[in-house]
Amino acid sequence: MIWLVCAEGISRAPTIVGSLASFRTNRTSLSGELRKVTMKRIWKRAGTALGVFSLVTVGTVSLAIPAQAAASSSAIVNTSGTRAGEAFFNRSNGTHSNKAWIDLYDAKCDASPVYVQYKINGEFRARTDTNDGGCGTTAGINLQTGAFNIEYRVCVDNSTILNDTCSGWKTDRN
Repeated sequence: MIWLVCAEGISRAPTIVGSLASFRTNRTSLSGELRKVTMKRIWKRAGTALGVFSLVTVGTVSLAIPAQAAASSSAIVNTSGTRAGEAFFNRSNGTHSNKAWIDLYDAKCDASPVYVQYKINGEFRARTDTNDGGCGTTAGINLQTGAFNIEYRVCVDNSTILNDTCSGWKTDRN
């Protein structure tokens, strides 16, 4: 009778035979109910643990990946002892139509635009990529996809082509 009382909570059987039959029937349904309750608890705990794990993972990845990837290399041009312009070479990374690109930054408020000269696999590109948006602006120049070598430099337009101030040549690879 003790097992019957424990399994059902209270003894409702009027006889020992009735108690055993009732116990067998209720034990089967009770063990099924206990399995359901236990499985619900397991899935609920697993869901909670997975949710917490997901939040921690997303939070960690969000902190670890910068909003924009850092440039691979850069060239700086100075005039009168201060930075006038900078060119940042960025390797292709899935953005910019999967092309490498140069960000051309005009750093000085001197009314002189900056431009970039570059050679891709030895082929020289004339002075066509200029940032004339004024100081503190950046112009993006898409290059090409695939593997290539690049040499580039940034220059300040001093109004006379032979007198422009340029950085040294930088070499990089996409």
